[in-house]
Amino acid sequence: MAHVSSNSEPIAFDAAGFERLDAHSWFDPQTRDVVVLSTRQALPRSPLWVEEIGTLRRELARMHSATGILLEADAVALDGTTALYTLVAESIPKARTGRRFRASFVLAKANRTAVLTGQFEEWDISGVREVTARVKLGTPTAGRSPHPYDPKLEYELSDDAAWDPQFPQHPLTKARAWARTVRESAVVDASFAALPGYRAG
Repeated sequence: MAHVSSNSEPIAFDAAGFERLDAHSWFDPQTRDVVVLSTRQALPRSPLWVEEIGTLRRELARMHSATGILLEADAVALDGTTALYTLVAESIPKARTGRRFRASFVLAKANRTAVLTGQFEEWDISGVREVTARVKLGTPTAGRSPHPYDPKLEYELSDDAAWDPQFPQHPLTKARAWARTVRESAVVDASFAALPGYRAG
């Protein structure tokens, strides 16, 4: 298992398949996939946090609807430390087609926030997953449904994890696979884990 080695970083994770780009980022030389680890003094701006995950999901879904779709949000444990996990689909800036999928883990403490993000882009043929799902669902318009976190918003059914096995190389499938690896392999620095936890409000 390939872990980040620097003791100064709050999170060590399995970086297999990625090359070091700089002090805080890694990239896959075969694709545009990038992983970034940042630590900052700024705290989450949301008045809600993982203790109110149901309400937070709805607020995050509305926030991301301006530029994309929030696919998943949950409170998870990384090496025993609570983190906010999100998976977002969004358009690629300045690109006519294709989407970018960002899986992020936010570990918020009372005075520091660490964010680990994997970014996976459609860089070849796009839309195959969506078209295939819509054909199998029966009609060209069957691909949209109410968002599970807010029925006033729309959700692309082909983004559901149930479609991942049929598209193992799709960037969304890869984003979820990367997130699973992080949850299984991440090691949180003991001094960071010991900091008082963040509380909204």
